[in-house]
Amino acid sequence: MLVVHAADLHIDSPLRGLGRIEGAPTQDIRLATRRAFVHLIDFCLERAATLLILAGDVFDGEWRDFNTGLFFVRQLARLRDVGARVVMIHGNHDAESALAQHIPLPEHVRLLSAEAPETLEYADLGLAVHGQSYYSRVVADNLAEAYPPPRRGLLNVGVLHTNAVGASEHKNYAPCTVAQLVAHGYDYWALGHVHKRSVLHERPWVVYPGNLQGRHVRETGPKGCTAITIEHGRISAVDHRNMDVLRWAELELTLGPKPVRFAQGQGSAAEADDDAARDTLEVLLERIRRGLAAHARDANGRPVIVRITISGATRLHARLAANPAPIAARIRAVAADLGDVWPEKIRFNTRPLGSDAPDGELLALHRALRDEFARLAADDDALKAHLETLTPLSAGVAPYLDRRPDSAERVRAQLAEIEARLLGALSLRADVDGELEPRA
Repeated sequence: MLVVHAADLHIDSPLRGLGRIEGAPTQDIRLATRRAFVHLIDFCLERAATLLILAGDVFDGEWRDFNTGLFFVRQLARLRDVGARVVMIHGNHDAESALAQHIPLPEHVRLLSAEAPETLEYADLGLAVHGQSYYSRVVADNLAEAYPPPRRGLLNVGVLHTNAVGASEHKNYAPCTVAQLVAHGYDYWALGHVHKRSVLHERPWVVYPGNLQGRHVRETGPKGCTAITIEHGRISAVDHRNMDVLRWAELELTLGPKPVRFAQGQGSAAEADDDAARDTLEVLLERIRRGLAAHARDANGRPVIVRITISGATRLHARLAANPAPIAARIRAVAADLGDVWPEKIRFNTRPLGSDAPDGELLALHRALRDEFARLAADDDALKAHLETLTPLSAGVAPYLDRRPDSAERVRAQLAEIEARLLGALSLRADVDGELEPRA
């Protein structure tokens, strides 16, 4: 018997960062959460799953389009036709959506109560499923404390939307501890809320399946569901299954005399490079090509959206910092040659080598700039004073941007990049062809 555990579908959630990806098939990409859900239903049908458990956040916050709900119901109806059943709870995003409260669910789908923990017994399957939906967007109570004891003679599954690990990137909703869940006596805890897959405990199993589809560059690597195989009333296997239709990844390259390390989206792969000390643009582009190609291989044919960060002490620093646009264009061309690989953002956070560092008056100016940027990063009032000069520009372009350019939060996140560009410009001169070269 197969039970499938998924969570954090966020159907029709907007994927962030797509506006910066020139040439990417954004219309297709924007349907990624829907297509991942279709993959989930296909998997349940192909493997003859008996039960699908959805552990919260099916929808995404202020969800207003009723067509999203109709799509969800139509996909669930495909499971009814083969006798599969569905148990679901509402998470914090579902609870803040008025429309999510009024979807007419098919008879084979059970939404567990928000008033108190509820237990469903499937005697024919030998299962008892316990769970509680969120009663509001913010749930500070430890819901697991009120979950009923396990039912004797049945395999017990708890469904809970919670931050059981205190993950800083997620709100601390329905907080509990892994030790508490393990001691409760259930055979499997089907968790939701944390978007990174984690097996917190085995036998009894405490599992976050992760979200079904990554939505931005902080949600990297494979995404999908957990397949639970039950034999003779016991769990015999718990396996991850990929459902995502595109991947997000990060590629970090450190220039300089040390070997290059490529940071992968899932795990980390390190590659020593004999050319690491050769600071030429051609070597840099080749390193980037190899790193992007590795991500493409890991994605197994899926489109890959990659954030590229280049750092370290290098003789290329001045050129990268002061005029990054032509180099960024060449990097995007390298990605285009690999197929469905799309740089989401290219960051240059390099610094000069010791032998190339400025001296004399230029060194003093460098130090003054660095001191000023450090002050701006630490002093909100000082930063806001500088931002006042951006107010007229910001008012004119604000309707076309997701955030105002004079937003303190936005500028603070870019201070390191702005500083690098200014310092790089101080070390450059323009030749007659407009090419920028290191200062003699």
